[in-house]
Amino acid sequence: MGYTPSTLVACPNLQERLDSVFDNENARFFQDKIPFSEFLMSPLNRNELSQRVSSGGSKIRTVELTYQPRILQSEKFTNSSDYCTATSERGDTSTSYEIDTTQNVGFEQKFDVEKLKSACEDNEMWFMDQVGKMVAATDVAVNAKNASQANALLGGWSSDVSGIPFVTLNGDILEVQTLVPSSAYEPFPSTLQGIQSALSASSFGNSTLVGGFQLHNYLELIRNGCCTDYGLDIEGIQADYGIASIYDRAVATTQGDNATAWAVANGALQVLYYNRWSGLFEAQDANQSYGQIMGALGIPYDLVIKHDCGVIQVTVTATTKLVALPDDMYQTGDHLDGVKGFAEINVVNS
Repeated sequence: MGYTPSTLVACPNLQERLDSVFDNENARFFQDKIPFSEFLMSPLNRNELSQRVSSGGSKIRTVELTYQPRILQSEKFTNSSDYCTATSERGDTSTSYEIDTTQNVGFEQKFDVEKLKSACEDNEMWFMDQVGKMVAATDVAVNAKNASQANALLGGWSSDVSGIPFVTLNGDILEVQTLVPSSAYEPFPSTLQGIQSALSASSFGNSTLVGGFQLHNYLELIRNGCCTDYGLDIEGIQADYGIASIYDRAVATTQGDNATAWAVANGALQVLYYNRWSGLFEAQDANQSYGQIMGALGIPYDLVIKHDCGVIQVTVTATTKLVALPDDMYQTGDHLDGVKGFAEINVVNS
């Protein structure tokens, strides 16, 4: 039995895009959620450090910040009759924040111009869609890099935390329980209060807990849906409860389990970034263009588009580094010695 070519269905009627047929909000089938980095890049958390560190002409960009650790209470005098003599000299200390402009992550892709001609979609729309997917993948890669770098930046808790009921201070780790002993499902009622007290004693202020499912699910249960995985108002949640909670797959992977979380005070972690190109597009000629493009995080990535003898080559490059507050903000003998607004919480259920 033969067939007539004219009866074949036209290409556009045969081929539809998967993300058009399945109306998937936020492309949920194609991209991991990245709430940790969304928080880091939110106005709630950001400051001017990244803009300061991005200047300079070498491969290593550096900014030095000065600060003075607070005065120890042990240095006070009492019952003095001498109002005119001072002998203590106190000066500033400093820390340097730097970013190596050769340390980056990104994605590349090439397109054959002849194949573009035979595609079933408008060339420009299809090409921009491909670049958009590269940018989205770069967002996920930056989030994983942030999580990996954060693990080495952890600080501690106030020594006063050791006296708070229902929590245990084990070195620099705050241990909590989420279940009533010998129960597989009944939530321990005082854990949220214990965490709030530990954050307060350590001068964290409003904070976000980010990590695996165990603590996140407990807080979600206790507070009846006040927590957020993605897209909710973290600032509003903090205003109501002092704590927001997010689950992030990259953070849980870095932590190595679902029982660990990080407490992050607003502003305690910052993402530095560097761009080789200053705008979109800074430079271009007949065959290549250089500029910037932003993804969901609002971090500008370097974008290069090059046309070379029938092949279009595209690279998206993110040069970022996560940094934390200095380790020596508080002196030895201060109950906040080692505190930097970023510390670990571990769920230990017996």
